[in-house]
Amino acid sequence: MKNGQCPKCGSRHVYANTNRKSIPLNTITVGAQKASNRYAFLDTYVCTTCGYVENYLSKTQDLSYVQEKWALVEITSDNEVLRSGQRYLVE
Repeated sequence: MKNGQCPKCGSRHVYANTNRKSIPLNTITVGAQKASNRYAFLDTYVCTTCGYVENYLSKTQDLSYVQEKWALVEITSDNEVLRSGQRYLVE
């Protein structure tokens, strides 16, 4: 999507909120602490042909935080995922 083409339908009608002038309203919680949560701003890309949406973390320091604090998801087969040493079936 970041290249301007929708990976789902191939359309070039992709729009992004990356030119915003104010603080973005679309965020995710990447960390929780006793006093407050840590939020990360998202850059959102939307295909206006099919409605497909992708979100990306805006700041590299948020990517680093997630890589350091979150559990890595490893694909072990087409229908099995390994998370923190536990195997889960994906349907």
